[in-house]
Amino acid sequence: MTIGFGTLADAVARSLAEARSGPPGGIRSDLLLELLAARERLDAAIVAVAAEWDRERSWEHDGARSPVAWLAHRAALTHQDASSLVRTARFIRSCPPTADALDVGEITAAHAAIAARAAAARATQYREHETVILGVARSLPPAGFRSVMQYWRACADDVTGAGPEAEDAESLVVSVTFGGVGHIEGRLGPCATKALLDRLDALEPPDPADGSRPPRPQARRRAAALMRLVHGDAPPAIGLDVVVDSATLAGRPPPDPTKGCCELVGHGPVPPLLVRTLACDAAIARVVMRGRSEVLDLGRRTRLVTPALRRGLVRRDRKCVEAGCDVPAHWCDAHHIIPWTHHGPTSLDNLELRCRRHHVAAHRRLEPGFRTRRLE
Repeated sequence: MTIGFGTLADAVARSLAEARSGPPGGIRSDLLLELLAARERLDAAIVAVAAEWDRERSWEHDGARSPVAWLAHRAALTHQDASSLVRTARFIRSCPPTADALDVGEITAAHAAIAARAAAARATQYREHETVILGVARSLPPAGFRSVMQYWRACADDVTGAGPEAEDAESLVVSVTFGGVGHIEGRLGPCATKALLDRLDALEPPDPADGSRPPRPQARRRAAALMRLVHGDAPPAIGLDVVVDSATLAGRPPPDPTKGCCELVGHGPVPPLLVRTLACDAAIARVVMRGRSEVLDLGRRTRLVTPALRRGLVRRDRKCVEAGCDVPAHWCDAHHIIPWTHHGPTSLDNLELRCRRHHVAAHRRLEPGFRTRRLE
């Protein structure tokens, strides 16, 4: 197959110019649909080329240990997307009728990826039903086809006596995204999934519609419930090592981003705001550096808020001090009214309890000359 890369690049450039300066309305809608259709055919071509590329083991020429590793390193793909592409490519190579349907545009690359995922470790059963499955794929969009293939997979396992737990090991993958935020993805068996969701919903039931705060969506309630499972009913103690340079901590990051540092050890970069929030109630170890390699001084680790001081805070504030917030004391952080990084004392008069949400909000408001005030 010969691909006119120059022609393709020119077409993309013309489409971008037309999208930005062309007439609005229906014409632009038509252009969007044309581009999506073109992308679909390009995705099908990518799968076909990847199938032959993998068959020839071309990825070994660079010394890569696997096609997924090669793609994740050389292409703009995440490890998950690279794995999906390789799985789909190998699937259509082993199922010629499916490959032909994809090649002529009777099914989309999304249909092929769904079929490949469902047929994993079930190749024999898939080939037995391939004609019927392709007929379904031609008549349904990818979302509907996914539901059908989930049912087909369950029936295939039932016939062969292979349960989902035996073939697909339960797993949990946490990917770190920008800002240090974790993206959680995993696989649980049906019973385990139902038990987990029931447990999370019991810990954080729906909020009252007439409460002091707008009701939280289900996804946020379940995230809060998951953290309750992690921490229990004790205060959420943080066992993290943070490395940050003094200028970034003070809100003056160096102009050259390679000269600064603000990260959780073993996790990666995080926002300086998060570090300043954690510093309100944490153990601090001073490490003074010149550049990234020379250690000038190692300070002593110091507990900022003692257990006795924490008990005093709980007795006095009882809950988050933010007006209208009813988060109980055992879920709150100890916040310095005058920031500790600005030499604020660690004393009862300079401390207040804040839930994590309002603790972060307080640090966002801390501009020069601004202080939060404890409610009396």
